[in-house]
Amino acid sequence: MKVPGLVAPDLAGGAPPEPLDAAQIRAHLGQRANHPHASRLLGFSLRDFSIEERWLEADFHPTGQLANLRGSVQGGIVTAMLDEVMSLSVLVAERFTCGVPTLEIKTSFFNPLPVEPCRARGQALRIGGRVAFMEGTIWTPTGEIAAKASSTCQVRRVKPAAR
Repeated sequence: MKVPGLVAPDLAGGAPPEPLDAAQIRAHLGQRANHPHASRLLGFSLRDFSIEERWLEADFHPTGQLANLRGSVQGGIVTAMLDEVMSLSVLVAERFTCGVPTLEIKTSFFNPLPVEPCRARGQALRIGGRVAFMEGTIWTPTGEIAAKASSTCQVRRVKPAAR
């Protein structure tokens, strides 16, 4: 099922997309939890972002379906939450003019993440012509670091359609 406006920019033909301004980004990300993809499953909710400083913060609202046998959020799901905020930090910095498939991710776990609302932050450290480097942190509801991650993604810019 294709949803209008959800095609990755790097897969679209024609001219490169127009960069979004802060209000357009806020509107797009504000609706992300309603889209039928991973953001909805993870319980994504935008908190704030900075185009200039290349970061994004979000709240996640995990459900019991995302728990492991010990009753905390399963580690792969925690990694997915971190992947979401880190990738979005690059998209925000690039104003949604590219696609950013993850090439590599490393997650270190420090504390269990309860199945409760939590906060995560992604930061784009360096964005080059073809790759970007990011880091992310997710906190428990009481403010303890649950996990940290570092990631590399491909920066896929739109190539004009062949004539």
